[in-house]
Amino acid sequence: MNRLLPSLAAILISATSYSHAQGDGDLQSGGLDLQLTPTMPDNVRVTSNNGADYNGETGLIRYLGGVQVYTDNGIQIFAKQALIDTTKEVIHLNGDVSIYQNSTLHRGSKASYNYGTEQLDTKELKTSMDPFLLDSDTFTSETVDGKRIFIGKNAGLSTHDRQNPNFWIRAKKIEIYPEEEIIFRNLKLYAGDTPIFWLPYLSQSVGSELGYQFTPGSKSNWGLFLLNRYGIMLGGEKNPVSGRKEDQWLLSEWLLDFRSKRGVGVGVDFTDQRLDGNSNLGWLKTYYADDTDPSLSRSSIPRETIDSNRYKIELKYRFDWQNTPSTTTIVDTNLTYLSDRYFLEDFEERNYTLNPQPDNIIGIQRRSDQYQLGAFTRLQLNDFYEADTRLPEIYLDHAKRPIFNSSILHEGSTSIGCYKEELGKSDPVRLRAEAADSYTTPERESEIERLLSENSFARIHTYQELSRPIEVANGVTVTPRAGAGYSYYWDEGADGKTHSSPHGYLGLDAAMKFTKSYASVQSRRWGLNELLHVVQPYANISVLATNELNEDDSKIDRLTPTERPRPIDVARFTAIDDYQNWSIARLGTRNNLVTKRNGRSQNWLTLDSYIDAFLNDPEYDRDFSNFYNDLRWNPVPWGSLSLNTQFPLNSEGFTEITTNLLFWPHENIELSIGHSYLSNHPVIADTDLIRGRAYFRINPKWGIGTYHQWQFDDNTLERQEYSFHRNFESWTAGLGFYQRDNRLNKEYGALLNISLNAIPSLNLPFNIEAQ
Repeated sequence: MNRLLPSLAAILISATSYSHAQGDGDLQSGGLDLQLTPTMPDNVRVTSNNGADYNGETGLIRYLGGVQVYTDNGIQIFAKQALIDTTKEVIHLNGDVSIYQNSTLHRGSKASYNYGTEQLDTKELKTSMDPFLLDSDTFTSETVDGKRIFIGKNAGLSTHDRQNPNFWIRAKKIEIYPEEEIIFRNLKLYAGDTPIFWLPYLSQSVGSELGYQFTPGSKSNWGLFLLNRYGIMLGGEKNPVSGRKEDQWLLSEWLLDFRSKRGVGVGVDFTDQRLDGNSNLGWLKTYYADDTDPSLSRSSIPRETIDSNRYKIELKYRFDWQNTPSTTTIVDTNLTYLSDRYFLEDFEERNYTLNPQPDNIIGIQRRSDQYQLGAFTRLQLNDFYEADTRLPEIYLDHAKRPIFNSSILHEGSTSIGCYKEELGKSDPVRLRAEAADSYTTPERESEIERLLSENSFARIHTYQELSRPIEVANGVTVTPRAGAGYSYYWDEGADGKTHSSPHGYLGLDAAMKFTKSYASVQSRRWGLNELLHVVQPYANISVLATNELNEDDSKIDRLTPTERPRPIDVARFTAIDDYQNWSIARLGTRNNLVTKRNGRSQNWLTLDSYIDAFLNDPEYDRDFSNFYNDLRWNPVPWGSLSLNTQFPLNSEGFTEITTNLLFWPHENIELSIGHSYLSNHPVIADTDLIRGRAYFRINPKWGIGTYHQWQFDDNTLERQEYSFHRNFESWTAGLGFYQRDNRLNKEYGALLNISLNAIPSLNLPFNIEAQ
């Protein structure tokens, strides 16, 4: 009997091997198994093209040729040979090993998989994990709290998916958290086989805002510079299993900048990622620079003495205080505290261009579908800027809505507050010097006198309006309006004057609509798939009667110079201290050409042409305004045009032409052209400015970008930029140069930008001014 058992086992194994050779190689499917070979667990299935051999004494199962391993956690393994150790629950694989795990591909000469713990161990493995290529002596895959992580020892990472990548990031240990971050310990950056950079530790997010970013370059007022930024996530709760923070919501970006002409600057920016819906909110930004030469100026205009300690603290945040299904209560803060009036000009050129004198506001508001109630205060936090303060202002705005479910609509606004215009601490000296200049006009002298006087008051203002849309006929709508308001001023100026101003308004809006369809219009080149022409003639009549303020009365919410027409809807007119009697009729026609694109309607071309006729002109004693035309043309995704024009109907008007053209005449050429022309405006200076940006892709590796800005009014090339881009397959380098002529001197600069193509932080062509 003892002799019979080994012979019987040998027969059964041979029968099982024969079954694999004839079938799909699944060990569990052998018809003569009789439990003498081990049963594989449900979480793994092994097949082979050439059968399997089982050793009952060692518990080893050997597969030869075309081995395939399938697991219930999504891992698929292909190899030439496999050896299963049933006692240790490990599958050893050899020869052209390929491991597929979702979008991840591992390749190597050998690997092992523990189907008991569901862990994957590899030796001399290369891994393709979009967008990364990894190489390591030891590579393990683990599942921690439902998330798959990868750990490589003596590992390398590259995004150049070639047999011989042109760069490697190698480290003693690399931890990869897919779609989150990569942690390097004892990192070295290699260009080919040459080490060029070392860090003891780096945590790099897959997102472009996290991890380490650097920008080298040169500018006239900075000298040589190197800007360094390192972003990490904070907050969240610690996972007791993995020990990692989860649901992190606070992005922190740590800054360390070196400027040869200005010294060292440091800072940190905190951004709440939970407020992604509004890019203008949710951050605290701080910066400090020990400026070695605060007298350096981009404009060469002499400055007063500035302390070398330059800093900024900026808080823009929105707090959700109390929310109900019908109302929302929020607290807004918008505060910027600067060391001096030149900080933004010296250290944040882009912000200085967009917002040279930032506001400082704290407010609370309660909003619903029908109203908004709020209170806010505006502070002069930086005493070197002129600012109008509101300490505080309380307001209630009612949205347009039916009254008692009728067809009559109501909207209105009410506010009360204390207001004061605060000059900067150096403004009085400057204004007095300007007033003493013989070239100063009498009108400007009067304005300077008003600015130097105490410009403050308390005010309550209300305005309420009723309207009723009436459909006279099919496509013809008439909306009469009637409004009334009242403004009361007290404690005005040094004398504490009191006065009031009632307002009465009558308006009429009339509009018609005509359409005609052209179903046969088809042009792929011009993006036309049928055409619908919509014509909408309209007329807006507005009459306002008010008790106008005197020229010497204090004003805070007043008109500012503009080349565009004023709003004639009193409910939208925010310069309430400059209410003036007017009688205006705005007459116009909108033409809209609509086509079909991607199953939806697409505005192909829109033209709004209108003119104002005055019975009582509140500003310039005109009979007619300019003739306005606002055109928007979006025929195809690779081209668009916007054109705003206004031309005078008599010799007293002014001319404006503003054009913006985006055009891709070829897949390798991008063009952007803008032109601004203004002539004979009564307040704003003449201009004839053209801006041109172009990007040329010479070939898949090289590209050239240019930007030029000419002011033809005085024949000055104000700005010119040139950028060169080189694609090295896995990463892209951009080198840019610029010159700026501010008419007193010329400013020069250069910028180098490097980006991994897999984790791009560089747009082509990159904007030098934005850096």
